[in-house]
Amino acid sequence: MKNLNETSPADRPEFPVRPSHPAGFSAAAIAAVLAGVLLLAGSGCRSDKPPMVSIIGAEGDPVLDFAGEEIVSAPAGDYTVDRGGEGTLMSYYYSAPPLVRQIKAAYGGMEAVAANPAKTADAPPAPEEKGKKPEPTREQRLAWWREARFGMMVSWGLYAVPAGVWKNKTHPDNYAEWIMFDEKIPVKEYERLAGEFNPVKFDAKAWAALAKKAGMRYVIPLAKHHDGFSMYKSALTDFDIVDATPFKRDFIGELAEACREAGLKFGCYYSVDRDWHRPQGPGNEYKQTNTWDFPASRREDFDRYFREFAKPQVEELLVNYRPDILWFDGIGMKSDSQLEDLVRTIRTLRPDCIINSRIKTFRLPLPEPFLFCDYISLGDNEIADRTPGYEWENPGTLNSTYGYSRNDNNWIDPREIVFRLVDIVSKGGNYLLNVGPTAEGLIPQPSIDRLMEVGTWMETNQEAIYGTSAWRVYGQGPLYEKEAAKAKGKGGPAAAGVPHAGPGRTPLEMRFTAKNKTVYAICLAWPEKDILVKALGQKGMLDGKIAAVSMLGSKEKIRWRQTGEGLSLTVPKNQPCRYALVYKVEIR
Repeated sequence: MKNLNETSPADRPEFPVRPSHPAGFSAAAIAAVLAGVLLLAGSGCRSDKPPMVSIIGAEGDPVLDFAGEEIVSAPAGDYTVDRGGEGTLMSYYYSAPPLVRQIKAAYGGMEAVAANPAKTADAPPAPEEKGKKPEPTREQRLAWWREARFGMMVSWGLYAVPAGVWKNKTHPDNYAEWIMFDEKIPVKEYERLAGEFNPVKFDAKAWAALAKKAGMRYVIPLAKHHDGFSMYKSALTDFDIVDATPFKRDFIGELAEACREAGLKFGCYYSVDRDWHRPQGPGNEYKQTNTWDFPASRREDFDRYFREFAKPQVEELLVNYRPDILWFDGIGMKSDSQLEDLVRTIRTLRPDCIINSRIKTFRLPLPEPFLFCDYISLGDNEIADRTPGYEWENPGTLNSTYGYSRNDNNWIDPREIVFRLVDIVSKGGNYLLNVGPTAEGLIPQPSIDRLMEVGTWMETNQEAIYGTSAWRVYGQGPLYEKEAAKAKGKGGPAAAGVPHAGPGRTPLEMRFTAKNKTVYAICLAWPEKDILVKALGQKGMLDGKIAAVSMLGSKEKIRWRQTGEGLSLTVPKNQPCRYALVYKVEIR
């Protein structure tokens, strides 16, 4: 199958033929994938009769056949797609109702209609036969996400090969994953990087274990970034990690399996609004489309790309990898109807899947954001300067870039990572911290070292992070007062600031998190003398009384005294951990 790297509209090949569907939603993503497989499997050889394509069940028996004439419905389970005994083309999990619907095949427009459920007579009734399960509410979808508080993003793709350097020009202060756009690298030239991408040292289980050891509860790798390269086996393009590289392994599939085995939630980043490998028109005000290869491209090209490539790829991800989160990175390129169509697709194919606010744009504030998303992603490395009053997230880096850059050694100190985690959670947010692996398939050692340090802190203090929420005030101290004064004059619902520098963290600086009737007072540096928590004084505790105070990780008794001015707390002789320390204040 040709890739979409056309040089002019005149010789532009067609996108893969897609099944017809009701207005607004590609109703059967499974059917869509199957039809796509038929087209791809027979690429270059249209015939009146398509080759046999089978869905193979876990025990090796064909349970769903498509031969241009019939589809046999199948129960939920794990399946692979096989064409005429030639071996597995792709794998996916089918959890939708049986395929009792028409498919417009690519061969002469013939129709395939669901027939008798041959080998599934003993299968349990499909969900639609029992009654449609109600769609989860936003609160239900977000329940695990609120509990998690800390996750990992993995920015990995072909851009790891140049690693921030192109033809001896270094990009030390820019995102390495943007090198195709920054250097205006032609599509054909960029495609050659795929031949050099052979990350034989990649170990999905080791990456999942690192995330878990760091205290992270979910992992979101990049399934397709703006360079248009798919890090999974796609039926819609050959420009993917399985077909175009010597590696020939499904990165997304392997990491999804490893994360779930480790008890971690799994998501996928997908770039809809930007794809430099394909014509998308002149772009909007950000001018971030590929106009050096496609100078004559029009807006209609973006609409076609969305309809026949981007949205179908999102369907592939939903069906094949069952993500718990879809993380988008939009810049407002989609029309309102396209946005609604994409959201409806996600909600139908995977109702439990969480959607971030960049499905529309990164620009804040958003009018009525929760009509199309579940939580707000602030700007890169932005931390809210107050408690916004809704669920939000900071997508942060460990150095200056997301993708791997060989010359970027601007690593954040582990102490600062802990401080940012505490600061973010105290304001009701989640911290999505990025790693950028090398082209060999290794997470850089400085990243590993820092995550292990954070993990050590989390082993002692995770109680103050997991499942907590913002308290009535999020902190006290000089930085808090400065932030509060700045935020007080802002009228918008979401105020975003920048991460604080490490030297500003002193024993006077505290942050608070809460869970049920417990408040966690987190000191951002080790105090040399008793501390006074002003917000826990008698004047501020009209709705309860303090029952007990302890320090997480310490067996030493904490003496406390509450007055109108605050809660005075003693300091243990021995530090239970490095960096921030946590007082647990139980209220009755």
